[in-house]
Amino acid sequence: MTTNITNLRKAGRLNEAYKLAEQNLTVNPTDIWNVRNMAWVLYDYAKQKANVGTKEQFLRCINKIITLDAPAEEDVLYQSVGFMVKTMASSMIRAQQTDNTFFDALFSCLKQLKIKKQTPAYSSIMKTFLHTKTWWHSFPQFCNWWGWDSFMPEDYKPTTTENGQKIIPLAERVYMAYGKCMLDTGTHAEIETTIELLDKWSREHKNYIYLPFYEAKLMFKIGQKDEFFRLMKQFAMCKRREFWVWDLLGDYFDDDNIRLKFYAKALVCPAKQEMTVKVREKTALLLNKLGYTAEAQTELRIVAKIRERNNWHIDNTLAQMLSDDKNVSANNNTWFEQLSNGVEELVFGKKLSSNDRQKQKKKFSGKITIAKGGYGFVQNESQTVFVAQTLLRGQAIANNDMVQGECVTSFDKKKNQESLKAINIKKHELWN
Repeated sequence: MTTNITNLRKAGRLNEAYKLAEQNLTVNPTDIWNVRNMAWVLYDYAKQKANVGTKEQFLRCINKIITLDAPAEEDVLYQSVGFMVKTMASSMIRAQQTDNTFFDALFSCLKQLKIKKQTPAYSSIMKTFLHTKTWWHSFPQFCNWWGWDSFMPEDYKPTTTENGQKIIPLAERVYMAYGKCMLDTGTHAEIETTIELLDKWSREHKNYIYLPFYEAKLMFKIGQKDEFFRLMKQFAMCKRREFWVWDLLGDYFDDDNIRLKFYAKALVCPAKQEMTVKVREKTALLLNKLGYTAEAQTELRIVAKIRERNNWHIDNTLAQMLSDDKNVSANNNTWFEQLSNGVEELVFGKKLSSNDRQKQKKKFSGKITIAKGGYGFVQNESQTVFVAQTLLRGQAIANNDMVQGECVTSFDKKKNQESLKAINIKKHELWN
């Protein structure tokens, strides 16, 4: 009978296959082959209905499979059904169907499917549902159910698309999305737990540089201002050219004039304009409040151009503040440079020296690539460590050797960004 049902399925005669499977299941409902045959017939039905127009029929098929309660050993079945749920979710997302109720129903199905963790199918489910992070009210609960220990080893590493675009690791994207959700909707208790998680993840993955950003923002939100300032002080020490460091530090101060200095410092740091929209908007409102109306107009016009370029909505309050004055400067960069002088002293009691900025050492290890010029590069997790020629002189280190050492944060003037520079290096002890 199994062969007959399989043949009917392959021939696309699902109604006949279903009737035969149903007859067999009625006669012997505990026979694993009868359960298995019915499950696969229902799977084929679900596959046909996995689109927006037949989403309710799709749900009925999946729920019938769940009701069969096939044993967990039916791994291929459960992974296939899980992948089908992911396919249905993808169809909804592509069609921009932000249906919270339906996604809750899909989530309910997933919780009852016996899908093995740390498998490609399980990770693919997270990759798809990650697209719902900005609107699905159950996304944080989904993350907690999916499990923080469910990532495969490759999920912690960056990937590269066929056209060479680098994509940050899945784990890092999920961690950041969860932190953002907790900022928007988390209770005090949930935020405290999330701070602990972000701290743990940051220590485990030091190259996930934006996790402490969310950790700091969550600390600030629940009033842990001393902890917030301590963490941000560390960032200002080694990431002084990251605009968000000075943006967040500005939020710490109550004095409007001091806050403006920090926002100015943020806006003279190198960053894509799209990333600075929020701090520019805060700065524009503050400038207007303090009577710097012309400077406020400059920032508002930059914001408007960025939002228009990206088809982003502009807040009505900001839109109403925009004027038609033709004598507005193109930017406030020179004034902001002057205004932000003294900001480092407010945080550290002194201006940072190059030694202060390079205090924090970091260990690295990996395979070295030696260039023709005699200098080298070591890929450390997702970051590259530059090794000067002077460090390699007199050492028996050859191209592709495994090495280890210590590095510090440096500023690459050519690339206009922070980089890692080795301060000592030797052959890796484990490979000697």
